[in-house]
Amino acid sequence: MKKLIAVLLSALMLFAACACAEENVTLTFVRIGTDEAERAYWEWVIGEFETAHPNIKIEYDEKAIGDAMDTYLNTRFASGDGVDVMGHGILSVAQRVEAEQYAPIDEYFEAWEGKDDIMEAVLANGTYNGHVYGLGYSVTPYVFAYRIDLLEEIGRDVPTTWEELADTARELTQYDDNGNVAFSGFCYPQTGGNLVELDVFVYGNGGRYIEDGEPVFEGNDEVKEALAFLAELLPEVNLTYSSSEVNPFVTGNAAMTLINNAALTTMLNNPEYAGKVGIALPPNNGTPASFCGCNMLFIGTGCEHPDEAFEFISFVLSSESTLKRAEMVKIPVTRKSLVEAYSKMDEWNDMRSLCVEYGTGMPRVTWSTSFQAVRNELSQSVIFGGTDADAALQKAQADIEFRMGN
Repeated sequence: MKKLIAVLLSALMLFAACACAEENVTLTFVRIGTDEAERAYWEWVIGEFETAHPNIKIEYDEKAIGDAMDTYLNTRFASGDGVDVMGHGILSVAQRVEAEQYAPIDEYFEAWEGKDDIMEAVLANGTYNGHVYGLGYSVTPYVFAYRIDLLEEIGRDVPTTWEELADTARELTQYDDNGNVAFSGFCYPQTGGNLVELDVFVYGNGGRYIEDGEPVFEGNDEVKEALAFLAELLPEVNLTYSSSEVNPFVTGNAAMTLINNAALTTMLNNPEYAGKVGIALPPNNGTPASFCGCNMLFIGTGCEHPDEAFEFISFVLSSESTLKRAEMVKIPVTRKSLVEAYSKMDEWNDMRSLCVEYGTGMPRVTWSTSFQAVRNELSQSVIFGGTDADAALQKAQADIEFRMGN
């Protein structure tokens, strides 16, 4: 009997040890970006998650936007030591799905309590070839920013159409003695790394650059009309600058602009412009639209604990965590049920949410970086270089097809 009891106790202890070993899980997590506000949020949410799930530890890391993140992930996956959870952007979706680094999460998504609450535009960013791979946690909408005081001075309402934008911009523009623009009625970047401002006008004209996964530049009337509108207006009202520079609107040298919501923060916090800056959905030509970037959470294909990984993702995207993020990082919410609560945090948050709702991100195609380069050249050559739009669109089609083939 004593031997039997001893054997049973040993077996029980071995079972308990195995159970503990199975229960204690460490997940590697790396996200794109190194800013302080984001870091503070992730420290908070990871702490809350680990308290609620004492058997799961999150091994956190972060990499700078650009090559640093991609080089890190490429090295990890090439060595066979992938990452369990990744926070990355739209441009990564197609490439890393095709490289079999992002795992589909359709089954988890269907069972998730927030599946019907996430904004459709946000969900679309992480969907590829009919499968869900990533869920958005951070959105960066482009908003239409305007000077309330200057519009009031000339007795005009906030422009909602292209025609109203053009008329108002011309009336607000000021010129120096040589006839050059000294104060911009509406400013728009001439150069830069990713000229998404053109996308806002193309989408606002009911247009798209891609149909059924293929580029459609040549003969695209909606794109041509957007280019023509800007080419006629901007020489009369614009100041020359790059999207990598401070927007003239933020420095007080423009009355209206399209701008990344986050880039407007310094001006909104500047006492000099208190009560003078407003936010709206960009003026359109019949289709409410904007551009909206998005960072999403993905599960790596080599993750040995996908259940726990999605548990972490769902915790980050919970209502409590999402509202906390909006408070700490000043980022719009991604869940429809939280829009009202988010709107109460700031008088302009309802407009920020609207820009997210109607926002479209970068194309989810393996040749998205090539698209970016071709679209940038199109914008520069037609709007600021005087190139014929039809010829430029034909060249863009040839360029993108050549890049796709190589």
